[in-house]
Amino acid sequence: MKLGLATCGLQRNCRFQAHRILIIILVALMPVLTSCGESKPEKKPLSFQSITPKDGLSSEMVYAIMVQGEEVWFGTYGGGATLYNKESKTWKAYTTKGEPMEQLDDGDSIKWKNLLSYNHVSAILPDKDRIWFGTYFYGFGGGGISYYSPQGSPHWKKFNPNNGRAKKVVSMALDGESVWVGSEKGLSLFDKKREGWKDFYSLQEGLSGNFVNALLVEPDFLWIGTNGGISHFQKDEKIWKTYSQKDGLTEVEIKSLVKAGNQIWAGSIGGTLFEYDPTLDSWKKIDPTDPCKTGGIHSITVTKEKIFICRDNGVSIYHIPKGQWESLTASDGLLSNTVFCAAEDKDSIWFGTDKGVSRLILSP
Repeated sequence: MKLGLATCGLQRNCRFQAHRILIIILVALMPVLTSCGESKPEKKPLSFQSITPKDGLSSEMVYAIMVQGEEVWFGTYGGGATLYNKESKTWKAYTTKGEPMEQLDDGDSIKWKNLLSYNHVSAILPDKDRIWFGTYFYGFGGGGISYYSPQGSPHWKKFNPNNGRAKKVVSMALDGESVWVGSEKGLSLFDKKREGWKDFYSLQEGLSGNFVNALLVEPDFLWIGTNGGISHFQKDEKIWKTYSQKDGLTEVEIKSLVKAGNQIWAGSIGGTLFEYDPTLDSWKKIDPTDPCKTGGIHSITVTKEKIFICRDNGVSIYHIPKGQWESLTASDGLLSNTVFCAAEDKDSIWFGTDKGVSRLILSP
């Protein structure tokens, strides 16, 4: 009886050991799983630099990034704008809090004239002699746009929110001597020469939706991505055209519009990508093959050879010359899979996330 028990136990142990060895072999051969929910082949480790408030960021939530020479600007939620100088490796934060010029400003900091409009920075727009900032304000009296002029005195100048219509700014675009400003109430046009508001457009004037999430300027036209589809505006004649589901947009809440080579791409908040077909004057769906393809889209950034689609589950990357897709997630080195924005400089790609900034160092 004892021998039988021992033999039975030995058999069970052998089966257990064999099962364990099989699991080890399968795990070793298994592809690397990504947070996008699918698998991808194992690839060479990437070089990332992580930047958080401990390193100098004024907030970990980074909604906008702009690179200009050796300077990198970060638009944050609650922390204003952070400026990083790559050469001197110094950080400086610009917010509504600070010492006002006594002869001009008094009272609450939100009313001071010579600082950022508000601390929720949603858009950063480079200009030839200044940098424009769009801010998002929930209450009364704040928000809107301002600019920073390195050579100006004072450096900062902010403007009224166009009777509250440009208070919750979510998009901006430069157009010669004008700046288009998209907000949650419509589309405003700002005249740079006289530094005042010029025009305003909403649903009543022909806009497809009042939430203006994306703007794309062309010489004669303006493309506008809204919560109700895409609008095409002929600037001289002021002629509007709206694209919606009947025109190929299976999802109408558009979050981003970019020029990708000779094509125009649009990204929806639900995650679908579209490309404009000028021959048919309609939009067709793009079918990415990367694992992150179903994640909701926050923004799209186009570089010389790649298109970065920043999503809520990582980044989809399209290689333009090769016509190939790949993904980038926290498993590759990103601080977070919630990626709001991206920007390129000469040797890296910067990604703004909800946990700070990830800088992807590009191999020479």
